[in-house]
Amino acid sequence: MSSLFSSIPQLWRKYPSFFMLTLVMLVAVLPGVTHLPPMDRDEARYMQASRQMVETGDVITIRFQDELRAKKPAGIYWMQSASAWLFGENAPASYRLPSVIGGMGIMLITFIMASRMMSPIQATFAAGFMGLSLILAAESRLAKTDAMLGLLIIIQQYALWKITTLHRQDKYVSGRYALILWVSLALAILVKGPIAPTILALTMLGVILLERRWHWLMATRPLMGLVVVTLMVLPWVLLVTAATNGAFLDIAVRDDFVNKLQSGQESHGMPFGSHLIFLLIVFWPGSLLIARAIPGVWAHRSSPTTRFLLAWIIPFWLIIELTPTKLPHYSLPVLPALAMLIAFFGLPAVPQRPAFLREISGQTWQAFAWRLIKTILSPPTLIIAYEYLVLVLGAALGMFVFIAASLYGGSLFLGSLALLLALIATVLGWLWRRQPTRHIYLAAMLISAAGFHGVTFGGVLPGLSDFHLAPRIKAELANKDLLDRPIAVAGYHEPSLVFALGQDVMLFTADQAAVYLAEANDNIAIIEDKSAPLFLDTLGRLDVSIIQDVAIEGYNYSRGQWVRMVIYRRQ
Repeated sequence: MSSLFSSIPQLWRKYPSFFMLTLVMLVAVLPGVTHLPPMDRDEARYMQASRQMVETGDVITIRFQDELRAKKPAGIYWMQSASAWLFGENAPASYRLPSVIGGMGIMLITFIMASRMMSPIQATFAAGFMGLSLILAAESRLAKTDAMLGLLIIIQQYALWKITTLHRQDKYVSGRYALILWVSLALAILVKGPIAPTILALTMLGVILLERRWHWLMATRPLMGLVVVTLMVLPWVLLVTAATNGAFLDIAVRDDFVNKLQSGQESHGMPFGSHLIFLLIVFWPGSLLIARAIPGVWAHRSSPTTRFLLAWIIPFWLIIELTPTKLPHYSLPVLPALAMLIAFFGLPAVPQRPAFLREISGQTWQAFAWRLIKTILSPPTLIIAYEYLVLVLGAALGMFVFIAASLYGGSLFLGSLALLLALIATVLGWLWRRQPTRHIYLAAMLISAAGFHGVTFGGVLPGLSDFHLAPRIKAELANKDLLDRPIAVAGYHEPSLVFALGQDVMLFTADQAAVYLAEANDNIAIIEDKSAPLFLDTLGRLDVSIIQDVAIEGYNYSRGQWVRMVIYRRQ
C-alpha cells in the first residue's frame, strides 16, 4: 500500500496536466450528483427499478412497480442497486455513482490510449475534449446506462487496438489483452445488449477491409471469447427467461430493439444526418476542432492508427444515422475515437487563410463570380465558417441556460454565471483560433466549459423549481402529514413521482382514482387538471364529499406542457 501512495508523486511529475484535468472534470461532473432531483423519464425509471431490486432482493427480473422492465439487461441495475445498498436506497446520488465512475473512466482510458498514440500534451487534450464534452458531463451524472457502457466499450476498443498493433509489429500478443477484450464485451452486453458487439464487429470488419489482412483476428483468441461471453452472459439470460416465461427477451427484442430499427420510437424519429448536427453541441467545446482536423485525417488516412479510429467511428455512425430513432447520446461510444483524432490532427493544424480576392479591374463579371465561388467553397473558408458556427453555438448554449433559469423558476444569478462562463469559453476559443499555437487558450476554454457544466447541472438545473414537480408534491404531502397515506395519481404518471412517493403509489385513470378515493377515508388522490372533470364527475355520482388541499403548478418537460396538480382527500 505504501508503494502505491509513494508512486503518486511520480505520476504527478510525469503527467501533471492529466492530474489537473482530472480535478477539472470533477468540477464539471460532481455538482448536482447529490441534489439534482431524478430526471424524467429514463433516469427515474432506472432509479425506481434498481430500488425495487434492493427492496425485493430479486436480482433476475427488472420491474418498475408491477410492470416488467425489459428494455435493457440487468447489468446496470446490479451496479445501481449495489451502490444503493451501500450508500442508501433513497438517495439519488447512490444510483448515479456508476455513471460518475463511467464518465471519469472514459476520460482516463481516453488519456491512456491516446498517450500510446501521440504526445502527452495531445493525449491530455484528447482526454479533455472527451471528458469535458457536454454529453459526457450530462451522462456522467444521470443514473442511466450510457456512461458505464461508454467506459466498457473504450476498454474493449483499447484492447482490440493493442492486439492489432502488436500483431502488425510482429510482437507477442499477450492473452491478457484478449481477456480484457472479451470480459469488457460481456459486461457491456449485460449493460446494454447489442451495442458493444456491434461496434466490435464493425471495427474488426473495418480494419480488415482497410488493411487487407485478417490473421490478427486469431490473436483475439475467439474461442476464449466464446467461453468468456457465454459464461458471463448466458446464466442471467436463462434465469430471466425462466422467471418470465420468455417474456423478457420477447419484449426486449421485439418491442424495443426492432421498433427502434423500424420506426422512430417515442417521437424520436429524425432524418439522416441528425447526429452530425447534434455533434456540434454534444461534443462542445471540443467540436471546435473537428473541421480543422479533417485535412490531417485525410492526409494520414493510410496510417494504421487513423484507420483503426475511423473504423471505430464511421460504420457505427452510419448505423445510428440510418436508424429512425435518434437521440443525442447515441454517438457517445465513438466520441473517444473522435477526441483522439482531433487532438492528433486538429491541435497542431494551422489552416491556411482563404485566398482573398485580388484586383478585379479588367475582369469580366463571370470571372469575378467564379473567383468568389472558389473562395467561399475553399477548405480554409469552410473551416473558418464552421469554427465561427461552433463559437456562436457555444454562446447560444449559455443564453439557453440563462433563459431556462428565467422562465422556469431558476436562479438568475446562476443562470447569468452559466452564460458568462459560456461566453468566456467562446472568447477563449476565438483567441485560440487566431493564435492556434497558444494552447493555453484552448486549456482555458476547457476549464471555462467545465465551470459551465458544473454551474448548469449542479446549480441551474436543480434550481428549476417548475421542472421538478415530484419533490414539491412530496414536500406538500409531508407538510400536511399525508405522506404515509395510500395515494392514487391520475394524469401525471411521470416516473420521478413514483420514485418520490414509493412503489405503492397507484397510477390510475381519473375515474379509477375517484373510486379509490371513495373506498377509504385515509386514501388521497393527486389529480392533474386535465383529468379533474372526469374525476369530480365520478365522485359526484358516488356522492363523496372531498377537500381540495393544495394545487401545485409546474412544467412537464417530458410532454412539453405546463401542468397543474391538485391534492384531494375525503372530507
